[in-house]
Amino acid sequence: MRIWDVTRMAWGQIVRRKVVTLLCMIGLSIGSAAMIIALSVGQSIQAYSEQTLNANYKMDEITVTPNEGIRTGGASRQTSTFERGALTPEKIGIIQRLPHVIAVAPMLKLDMVEMVLPDGRSSYVEAIGTELGTLGGFGYKYAQGSGAAGGGRTAVASYGATFGLVDPKVTQKLFEQLNNDPYNNDLLQQYMEMASKQDKLVQERVQFRYEDMANPGKSKTSGSVRVTGELAQPTNMSGESAQNDKKIYMPLDTARALQDELGMQRADGKAAARLNSALVKVEDKRYVAQVEQQIQKLMLNTESNLFQEEALAGQLAMYQKAAIGIGGFIMVLASLSIIVAMIMSTHQRRKQIGVMKVLGANLWQVRQMFIAEAAMLGLMGGLAGVGIAFAALGGVNGLLESQMADQQNGPMTVIIQQSALPQGILFAVLVGIVSGIYPAISASRTNALSVIKSG
Repeated sequence: MRIWDVTRMAWGQIVRRKVVTLLCMIGLSIGSAAMIIALSVGQSIQAYSEQTLNANYKMDEITVTPNEGIRTGGASRQTSTFERGALTPEKIGIIQRLPHVIAVAPMLKLDMVEMVLPDGRSSYVEAIGTELGTLGGFGYKYAQGSGAAGGGRTAVASYGATFGLVDPKVTQKLFEQLNNDPYNNDLLQQYMEMASKQDKLVQERVQFRYEDMANPGKSKTSGSVRVTGELAQPTNMSGESAQNDKKIYMPLDTARALQDELGMQRADGKAAARLNSALVKVEDKRYVAQVEQQIQKLMLNTESNLFQEEALAGQLAMYQKAAIGIGGFIMVLASLSIIVAMIMSTHQRRKQIGVMKVLGANLWQVRQMFIAEAAMLGLMGGLAGVGIAFAALGGVNGLLESQMADQQNGPMTVIIQQSALPQGILFAVLVGIVSGIYPAISASRTNALSVIKSG
């Protein structure tokens, strides 16, 4: 028999046995829809997670730090090892010329210091020396002012540095009251309002206070620094996190001057030119590993967030396997319904099979008819599964929205992937074919003479 004849006969049986066809299609369509949604959920999780990583961890940035090495041997060896691993302006220049590097911010991070306003209010901030002109290359935007120096010592305040500037005496008095009455909501509310109040720092002259480590209990105060700009809230931070991220950026020479004034540095002339870190912006995250290898050749340490992506990839693989496993389990149940339905069909059609054999049909032709019938059931179930998948998509996204409403980047939205549609249909067809193999073999073994005699 030709393929068209086999297909026509299989279709005739499907149309004739409407109840069996409907039962088989229900199982296959649900299984196909589950498989399509499982594949789409897995890919949507991957896209959402990558978006979250890029927003929260800045996957295209590299942190560079000195590599002092292991100091062994004599003094000359120690000095040589340290110098080879030092982060110097010369090495910053080399990094800036590397392929795919679009911005480099040299940094001299000081300890946490107390920033003091002329009226006595203060807040602890992290003082960082850098080239203020490089901040824009890393996505920082100015809410007020700018980083342009107009002469004298200048600085730029982060978004968080403008919050929580309080009078130490008022704070101390409030803490004493809270110790005496820790459950007083009015006192707690007063403290929260003080911590969340934002001040304007542009054009303010601030000083920095640092406890003298050589004389505990005593502190040193620097000369004044003029704040010329305030940075806007980073887009990758929530409001609360941004308020707690308190930094003051200043030119490198101003930072080194503060080190001397506050007694933070006890080093020779060479050490004064070294940096303790640098931030490197790469053209795209796919070049991060390549740039890291080049920087490491300069005897420097590098750190990026690529490990976050690698860890995420392992988790996503687990989630996707679990989702596909659920869809596969449903398809197994659907295959059982096909096997049972077609075995029953084989028993009911024994006389037809016997007549076909008497007329010259061989074993393979009989099996072809049953396998074609199972494949067509799988195709119909797969196509119906596509419709069910789209119909169920609203419910899936509604569930995700209710469970992820508090996420910073919003809830994840599952989108039916175009690549998942043919995969779901193909899987349903394969399940149909595999499920039809045993009934087909059973049908081909029917004894034609005995069936006709008994009929």
